[in-house]
Amino acid sequence: MLSPEASNASPAAAPTASPAASDASPGASTAEVDFTGGTATATVTLPGGALMYAGGSCEHGPADAWVAVNIGQPNGAEYFGLIAGRSPYSPTDVRTAAGGGTLKGDAVLVTYRHAGSPIVLDHDSASVFLVVDASGGTFSGHLADGTNVNGKFAC
Repeated sequence: MLSPEASNASPAAAPTASPAASDASPGASTAEVDFTGGTATATVTLPGGALMYAGGSCEHGPADAWVAVNIGQPNGAEYFGLIAGRSPYSPTDVRTAAGGGTLKGDAVLVTYRHAGSPIVLDHDSASVFLVVDASGGTFSGHLADGTNVNGKFAC
């Protein structure tokens, strides 16, 4: 759900259901997934203000190889998604999320939707800092137009 504090934001629909564990994995089809009803939160800070997302899910891969944060519906008007670590989508030589720390490059993906527009942090600039137990952290990077973005997330 998007906070009304966001600039030019309209509140998203209230959470309706929690996904099954199999639906929340990074390999799940996004066409039918609804990541609402959980405790995950995220804030995306832009030069014009902050976007706040709440009521999503977090999932950790085997042995904390990766952490995935999903809030909202990936194809809906408002959504936040983050994957950090060695996910099923990353090369096998990528560092895992176990133990926390800073991950960059192929080890991270940060994306969000606002008012239906999909936005992805630039691959070369995206960085995620995970706390030791991978239950939260911060992220930063810039968009294709050079706009700096940073934020935080929690499970």
